[in-house]
Amino acid sequence: MTKVRAGLAALMLGLLLSFTAPAVVAAPAAVAAPVVPLPAAAGPLAAQTPAPGPVIDPAQNERANQQKTKNKIIVGVLAAVLLVIVVWGRSIRKKRREKSS
Repeated sequence: MTKVRAGLAALMLGLLLSFTAPAVVAAPAAVAAPVVPLPAAAGPLAAQTPAPGPVIDPAQNERANQQKTKNKIIVGVLAAVLLVIVVWGRSIRKKRREKSS
């Protein structure tokens, strides 16, 4: 049992240290590129306008939110059922252990 605890402690320590390691690495100083002024009329590129962005339908957005909420409720209920099964099983094991002792 102590080997298992020691192994788990080492694993947790390794995980903790790997996530908290500093991510700052010495980067070379950025060299500023010379700025070249653009001519006033850049040809056909200046006349183009950006395309409009996507149009979001409020009804479709509402349906997506309802589906997401429904999925969260289903997952929550399943998690609660699994928790009840685990607690019930542990209580049964505890009663059997006390009966055999």
